[in-house]
Amino acid sequence: MNIRQEDGFCRSYTTQRLCLKILDESGASEVLAFLNRGADTFERVESKKPADFYTHATQRKLLHAEYHMAMQKNGVRFWIYEKNVPQKIIGTISFSFYRVAPFHTIMVGYKLLPEYWHRGYATEALSAAVRIVPSVMKVARIEAFVLPENQASQVLLGRVGFRLEGTAYQCLEVQGVRRDHLQFAYVVPN
Repeated sequence: MNIRQEDGFCRSYTTQRLCLKILDESGASEVLAFLNRGADTFERVESKKPADFYTHATQRKLLHAEYHMAMQKNGVRFWIYEKNVPQKIIGTISFSFYRVAPFHTIMVGYKLLPEYWHRGYATEALSAAVRIVPSVMKVARIEAFVLPENQASQVLLGRVGFRLEGTAYQCLEVQGVRRDHLQFAYVVPN
């Protein structure tokens, strides 16, 4: 995979089995279908969503904002597809909360539909993404926060090269409750 993109992000990247795409608002129907399929799983570990979150209009607005964030190199969300099923989103990886000099740090979050777990897809997608983002945005460090009981994410991050740094106490809200998270970091090789 050729990932050197000094001028900005490409609209899509491919790995051995996957395609990582940056979508604009025209992808709202695909995104909404993905979110609805995964809602029961995802909502247990995420912040509460506004009442209109699962609407076409809200997803169009979010995609519009995320697309422009990527084009301005302030963050990026990749939507994950299987190469052989290019019309069905199976997951997403988002890089946000970019802090410029002197930190050059960004936060990553990800989710994959449960029926695609344990196939190596998350490892494949995240491994590609942690090479793509630093080449475009010049980040030196990528942080991830994981609930202590989420062993699968801890293993995934370790496989990709993230290291556990400690506990971030009450750092993120999950379903209205501030929760401790394990803080991992990936230091981009020079």
